[in-house]
Amino acid sequence: MFKFLKVVLYLISLIYIVLLKADRKFTTAKKLPKSVISVGNITCGGTGKTPIVIELLEFFVANKLKCTVLTRGYLRKNKTPVLLKDGALDVCAITSGDEPLLIARSVTNATVIVGVDRYDNALMFGSKVNSDVFVLDDGFQHWKIKRDLDIVCVNAVNPFDNGMLIPFGVLRERPKSLKRADVIVVTNCDMISKDNLNKLEKKLFELSRKEVVLTFYGDFKYKKIDLKTDFNVELLKKSKVYSLSAIGFAQGFKNSIEKSGITLKDSIILRNHSRCVNYELNKLISQKGADAYFVVTAKDAVKLQNVDAETKEKISVLMVKPQFIKGKEKWEQIILKCLQSF
Repeated sequence: MFKFLKVVLYLISLIYIVLLKADRKFTTAKKLPKSVISVGNITCGGTGKTPIVIELLEFFVANKLKCTVLTRGYLRKNKTPVLLKDGALDVCAITSGDEPLLIARSVTNATVIVGVDRYDNALMFGSKVNSDVFVLDDGFQHWKIKRDLDIVCVNAVNPFDNGMLIPFGVLRERPKSLKRADVIVVTNCDMISKDNLNKLEKKLFELSRKEVVLTFYGDFKYKKIDLKTDFNVELLKKSKVYSLSAIGFAQGFKNSIEKSGITLKDSIILRNHSRCVNYELNKLISQKGADAYFVVTAKDAVKLQNVDAETKEKISVLMVKPQFIKGKEKWEQIILKCLQSF
């Protein structure tokens, strides 16, 4: 039975390759009136793409540039295009999707346009956002919009999985597609040995002919569920602490908690983008007792805005930022050069 299933998955992956090539061949890329920088990956989630998008937006804001993210809004219920601005405090994750809402609340000076047709949405809301630059979220396989720069994120811990395309593996494209990338950002570099990191860096250079940017997660801050108010870390240090996450790379989240100095009793991992976070959290609270505290990701926190006041006091949100090991200056120079050439 297992061998049969493997054969079926392999055959489906071959069909996926054909559809992918057809999509690219028959889709006409259109140019937006402003510069477009894409942030994407070649695997199904877990590469740290959203923190890189936020880092990019903060760089634009620091350089006094108006920026707008174009994103699909994966698994959101509402199909109508949505404009998130000024922190989107009146929007819920069901309407916008968890990642778009996190981006909007993390960089309040940026705007986020959510909807399937990202090109038409950019034109529709163009006069309202008046952006200097568009960031195409999850855009490496999005052929409809021409981009001026392609940033691709690669998880150092699991860069290519088993080397097979979905659903037989987690690859959305073969590794050789990295030659299209302008910048490759390797995340979670602190979670593998120096020798393995050197091998990966060499491999990525062979595939892309580009020097890579190496990063890890740090600058840990524990916030309350509003993502702004500081959480009393001392409560976590002297209590039973459990983590709950519904992200693509839960191992990285657990690693960050431990690096921040907090000892976990257990980690509960849900499917990426799961809508059951609220339910699972309430179940955990009832099971683990009144003296337990819980750490969630920022991406999951935006789905927990309606929990009661007593529960909110038990929830801490670990906020992290990419830290550059190598390539920060190059990263900034390439981005600024892209904008200046437009």
